[in-house]
Amino acid sequence: MRIALSALLLPFAAWLGALQTLATNTGGVDNTVRFIGIAGVLGTLTVLIYRLGVWRQEMENTKHNIGAEVKAYHEESTANFERLERRLDAIDHMVSLAADFRSVANRRQIRIDRRLERLEQLHEEPAE
Repeated sequence: MRIALSALLLPFAAWLGALQTLATNTGGVDNTVRFIGIAGVLGTLTVLIYRLGVWRQEMENTKHNIGAEVKAYHEESTANFERLERRLDAIDHMVSLAADFRSVANRRQIRIDRRLERLEQLHEEPAE
């Protein structure tokens, strides 16, 4: 509370001092009241400009942080997609190998079936 109050009063006091040094005659109450009013407005304006600068810096930091997060997410996603692509390639390779093996196995089965049929025919012929 004390720091916040001094942060608000410091610009007011600085502007009041500056206005008093610039004025040639500070003899009247009207001039003093006017200086206090102008110093209050200028002090408030100074605090608002400072706060705007702080807010702008925070927004700039937020923008950079979000940009860094998006970049990191993009890199992580790229790595994950590359890993998935490699896995899918490996699965595709395994499926093609399985298809080749199945076609070879089917050809062998067909040859075995033909041989068995010939053997059965040879075995049945002498019995007749």
